Amino acid sequence: MGRRGRSASRPRVMGFLAALVAVALLAGCQAESGGTPIEANANPGRGNNKGAVATPSKTPTPAARIAVAPAKDAADIKLDSKVEVTASGGTLTKVEVTTQTGAELEGGVGDGGTTWTATEELVPSTTYNVEAEAVNADGQRTTASQTFTTAGPEKVLGTDIMPLNGSTVGVGMPIVVKFTQSVKDRAAVEERLVVETSKPVEGSWHWFNSREVHYRPKTYWPSHTEVTLNVNTKGVNAGDGAWGIKDKVRKFTVGRSVVSKVNLKNHKMKVYVDGKLARTIPVTGGMDGWETRSGTKVILEKRTNVLFRNEAIGEREHYRLTSKWALRVTWSGEFLHTAAWSTGAQGNSNVSHGCIGMNTANSDWLWHNSKVGDPVETTGTKVRMPIYGNGFGDWNMSWGAWKAGSALK
Repeated sequence: MGRRGRSASRPRVMGFLAALVAVALLAGCQAESGGTPIEANANPGRGNNKGAVATPSKTPTPAARIAVAPAKDAADIKLDSKVEVTASGGTLTKVEVTTQTGAELEGGVGDGGTTWTATEELVPSTTYNVEAEAVNADGQRTTASQTFTTAGPEKVLGTDIMPLNGSTVGVGMPIVVKFTQSVKDRAAVEERLVVETSKPVEGSWHWFNSREVHYRPKTYWPSHTEVTLNVNTKGVNAGDGAWGIKDKVRKFTVGRSVVSKVNLKNHKMKVYVDGKLARTIPVTGGMDGWETRSGTKVILEKRTNVLFRNEAIGEREHYRLTSKWALRVTWSGEFLHTAAWSTGAQGNSNVSHGCIGMNTANSDWLWHNSKVGDPVETTGTKVRMPIYGNGFGDWNMSWGAWKAGSALK
């Protein structure tokens, strides 16, 4: 019986061991295929996990935040407003503030990379787009995009330009730009006035006052030169609230050279065409008390059938005289014109009230061979042509003095 008892218990032991092995194998398969370290660590002291401690998960760093001033979609922003981008909980890695045309507003980063502030002034009536990016300590990226629009200018800087677009002028014609507002920052405006020529020209701008600036070459323009004036005043701050709001382009041509040289001591005028003497004309100039101005003048306009009256100059002597051909050289009334009534004095004496008179044939020829902008150089009197205010006396200033009138030294 005892042998049978030992014999009977052996299979049960073996079965139990087999069951344990099976369980162990099953547990091993489960751990390999689906078990996790967290489940193992949840029962410390069992098997190979004795003494293991659970690892806590890391709390994520909050994303950086970006604030932009002016506010999103803000309108009528004043031009002196502060444009600033600020990052909290991180640092700025990119800030771009651009206009609709792609122009970029300059600025700089400060406060350890957490702020960006514009260093350039805003332009009126302009929409700006702000693109910004920041990262937090974990390298997580945050972006911001918004727009704002500036108010219109307090004053608009308009321009009136001579010569006219597409015109052909003489070699003495200056470029004249007159402004509708006073220009306080002359350098900023002059920098936007760009002259391009088809032939090499040394020239300079000269400011006569806060509203008028002229350009002329060192010597007369080369004949047959194409000239382009780019008035790039859009977005320029002229000061005192005046802003340019548009650009202009003016093109003109310098024609052949026609220079008239009047000598009122010998009462002759010599006309040079492209440097060669083309005609010598007997003339008469202003009598005592009405002397013709000496100096270089420029033809301002061409007129026909001009009526000269004594009332126009305040003369007591009554007269009504019509001139067939007339070339104005001063706004106050000096002309080179037909003077059929004084042919006896032409070539030998001065009898006019300041004009240069000649006979009909010579004035006809001169009128048809002259252009607005042709220079007239007069000598022989003590009265001087003013540099400014009575026509274009620009050529009566030395080149050094002329350049000194530029705002761009």
